[in-house]
Amino acid sequence: MENTLPTRHVTGARIIAWLAAAAALAPVATTVQAQKFPDRPLRIITGFLPGGVSDAIARVLGEQLGTALGERVVIDGRPGAGGMVSMEIAAKATPDGHTIYLAQPVVSIAAAIDKYPWDPIKAFTPIGQIGVSMTLLGANPTFPANNPKEFIAYARANPGKINYGSSGFGGPNHIAAELMQVMAKFQMNHVPYKGAGATVPAVISGEVPVGVMPLLAGLPHLKAGRIKAIGVTGAKRTTAAPDIPAFNEVVPGFQYQSWFGFVLPAGAARPVVMRLNTELNKILANPETRERLSSQGVDPEGSTPEQLGKVMADDVVALRKLIKATGLQLN
Repeated sequence: MENTLPTRHVTGARIIAWLAAAAALAPVATTVQAQKFPDRPLRIITGFLPGGVSDAIARVLGEQLGTALGERVVIDGRPGAGGMVSMEIAAKATPDGHTIYLAQPVVSIAAAIDKYPWDPIKAFTPIGQIGVSMTLLGANPTFPANNPKEFIAYARANPGKINYGSSGFGGPNHIAAELMQVMAKFQMNHVPYKGAGATVPAVISGEVPVGVMPLLAGLPHLKAGRIKAIGVTGAKRTTAAPDIPAFNEVVPGFQYQSWFGFVLPAGAARPVVMRLNTELNKILANPETRERLSSQGVDPEGSTPEQLGKVMADDVVALRKLIKATGLQLN
């Protein structure tokens, strides 16, 4: 018995020493884990067809991210349900950093309308914001209106007779169009497509006379004369196309723009998140990258993971207020 206390005392001291040593080594172990990432090719999941804003952003950033990380980056487009198919696939992926999701308002929309029994915001770990983009109302060149004032007057004179395309029911472009109708007091018929890559050709061919699309997707066709611009949905005109009027000039208070960011499935390790955040912000600080994005309608804007998380959460709150105030039906 007389050896019991000393033995316990020594054992306790050893345990404390072991714990202290483990705590001291933890940062080293974390660093080693971060250094091992990535250990195979990565994929960036997008929710729309090639030719749209999501695909263009993913390809611009994916190429440079692959160079920075020393691994190939594959763009994995999963269109459907206004981008929600891709969101579900990304949310269920292994959170090891090798599957990145190009998130945009479809995530906050799904959360705002309580579409799933799980929270789309909590289903992801933010990496960082990429930027914001306006939505364009583009029309077939034969459409009789040429600017927001003429368009609203024509739509009011022809209630329910204009079919408009968007990149999916419940998506950002659909929301922009529905909000526009509520605030400007006119009515159109919605024709959903699987992404801007399908909406733009429909407008060009005359399958639908007008389409609500990302500015990035519409700009090349505007320059080529295949479609014409009616207006953009920002609070003011965009530097990428200053000649295009903003609907806000005719409908005070109207504005809607999309945010874009990289996220990982929930549960991703912090060192992996920060490695990706660091590389993303370096890429967005590159003047050539900024020019490639901004010239096509995207305003580059990097951030911390926490700042992107706040953008996503704040968008849910704003959308819920919008739905309540306007009676917008999205589900």
